[in-house]
Amino acid sequence: MNRRTVLQELGAALACLALSVGCSNKDAAPDEASAAAPAPGERPGAAAPPAEPLKLTVGHDLWIGYSGVFLANDLGYFKQAGLDVGLKPFSNPGDTLAALASSQLDVGLTTLQNLAVLNGNSETDVVAIALVDSSNGADAVVAKDSIASMADLKGKTVALTLGEVNHMLFLFGLEKSGISPGDVKITSMSADDAGAAFVAGKVDAAVTWEPWITKATKNGGHVIFSSASMPDTITNSVVVHKAKLDAGGDAYKKFLGAVDRGVQTLRSEPDKAYPIIGKYLNASPEDVKGMLAGDKIYDLADNKRLFGAADKAGPAVASMKSVIDFAVQSKLVKKAPAPESLLDARLVR
Repeated sequence: MNRRTVLQELGAALACLALSVGCSNKDAAPDEASAAAPAPGERPGAAAPPAEPLKLTVGHDLWIGYSGVFLANDLGYFKQAGLDVGLKPFSNPGDTLAALASSQLDVGLTTLQNLAVLNGNSETDVVAIALVDSSNGADAVVAKDSIASMADLKGKTVALTLGEVNHMLFLFGLEKSGISPGDVKITSMSADDAGAAFVAGKVDAAVTWEPWITKATKNGGHVIFSSASMPDTITNSVVVHKAKLDAGGDAYKKFLGAVDRGVQTLRSEPDKAYPIIGKYLNASPEDVKGMLAGDKIYDLADNKRLFGAADKAGPAVASMKSVIDFAVQSKLVKKAPAPESLLDARLVR
């Protein structure tokens, strides 16, 4: 550097000091200067815009056990968690899984039995990341008053969904009563349609769920067998593709957290929760209360216990094994998947 250049730079520095104006180093990086300056139309010191909400499309059937999900959606818990959740109803829990497997959904709410059937008949990576509830009377065989027990169903017409969880309930009830499935006339339809067919007097009995059990008992029917006789077997879960979970489970973790808030609201403010749940199930608050009496809804603390530790399996594995055994015995699957392979506890432990 020549002397003239040195004198010029020294003069410039002295001029800056004399004017009490902060001088920037002429070698400062351009991105540092631009970072300090506000964007056009932005006030100095303005906060960064909020992140876009994470979108999730969630498939479900109209089941009382999903009360925590309905409450999280209606009370804004999903939005508060940074999620844009779209709920998509289906007639059967099996339909939900088919849509998830074909990538129409991000999350499916379905039974462990359906999860076992899907994995037993195809190469898929769909796993359960949480348990939602367990039916304890909210699935049942309803029959006319003239039919006193499962044994009286010989020669009668029964509506149920072949291959679905209500079929499993029915076969279990027949076995306990010593009746062969061949002794009964079965007509296959969705659980909702089965309940409606019974209320309309079109069948002698139906294997259905809430709210149709309540509707059936108000219209000349009664329960002759229910899931209360096979506890912790008809269990519903949150299922996702494992590949998406591996790629980043933040959205799923937020989803479970929001649903947990819904469950806590149900437990702490039931009078507030019942009308909201009733909107989804087309049921009165009083009927919702009765339905919930036959269902055990789980929160995240329950899930931690149900899934167990990495070195000690919890009750969820036993529940999964029981439905896999049923699927194998009923020839609903080509192969028997390992129970542990269908359960992924990373977000609830």
